[in-house]
Amino acid sequence: MKTRSLIIAALAAFVAVSCGPKVSDKTAITGDLGSDASDKVEITIKEAGVEMSVPVTNGKFTAEVPACKTSVARLKTGKIIGSFISDGTPLTITINEDKTLNVVSKYPKVSVQSRYNDFQKAMADLQALYQPKIEAASNEEAQDKIYDSYQNDVRNLCLATLDGNKDNILAISSLDNLQYLVDTRQLDSLLSAVDPSLAEASLVKNLTKSVSAKKMTAEGQKFTDFSVNGKKLSDYVGNGKYILVDFWASWCGPCKAEVPNLKEVYSKYAGKEFDILGVAVWDKEKATEKAIKDLDLPWNQIINAQSIPTDLYGIDGIPHIILFGPDGTIVKRNLRGADIEAEVAKYVKPVK
Repeated sequence: MKTRSLIIAALAAFVAVSCGPKVSDKTAITGDLGSDASDKVEITIKEAGVEMSVPVTNGKFTAEVPACKTSVARLKTGKIIGSFISDGTPLTITINEDKTLNVVSKYPKVSVQSRYNDFQKAMADLQALYQPKIEAASNEEAQDKIYDSYQNDVRNLCLATLDGNKDNILAISSLDNLQYLVDTRQLDSLLSAVDPSLAEASLVKNLTKSVSAKKMTAEGQKFTDFSVNGKKLSDYVGNGKYILVDFWASWCGPCKAEVPNLKEVYSKYAGKEFDILGVAVWDKEKATEKAIKDLDLPWNQIINAQSIPTDLYGIDGIPHIILFGPDGTIVKRNLRGADIEAEVAKYVKPVK
């Protein structure tokens, strides 16, 4: 299979080897950016506290920066803005025709930068392989099947890359993709396996916090209450009815696409046993109010909630629709489309 051979051929490049030149605690950089460079190059590595400027002569410069293989270093000169990994090996930086940086290590076998280059190329190759297939698919079902295969190959690539790079930026890059491709339990396991040196990386911290929130608010757990402008979730949830809570925003197209499904469920089941609650997040209050009017949403709303409920429930994308039981137990998370009514129908009889 072409995709499998593509991944297998690339994997060896992502794994650190045990022999080769010694990696330094400094990264020596030699750059030649030609006429695109200004009279200085600015280099920033936030995690290492580096913010420096070095002179440029005829497009050429040299610099030495602390090694920091757990983050991306930024380089800026003139209209050029790019990135590199300060991995402790000598790096040569030149400019590509499209004005992106070409970063090459003198010792590729031990270079995180080299492995990062290979990972980025492998990801781009997968996209280039699947995009034409998706566009050529005859219908939406065929497109979804091809896209599922694409996601599966991306998942396998990222899992293998993470396995060989638990102490550097490749772990973060892999996790950034995997957060959408694995379930909460597997993501929790992957996070626990990364090197402690990555614990303070913003993505790792945010994912760890999100996983913890999802575990606390998993199906079968009691609801976690929150309050926004005097309105509490417990005003609606846990009071003897099944409550379908729609976390949404006025700017969110997929949220609006679920409105007909929600209205259908509301018209059939709303009554003594069931109701719907909208919780507007990540949105401006006036925009929310306008959308409620324009969409003619008949159910109760908690607006201007911003990230309060999404942080508590580990929600990283909307719409996120949760069915709560009469006692506040979380029955089902992340309902979409026809699954909304199918789930409600398991517990509530139509009122008309």
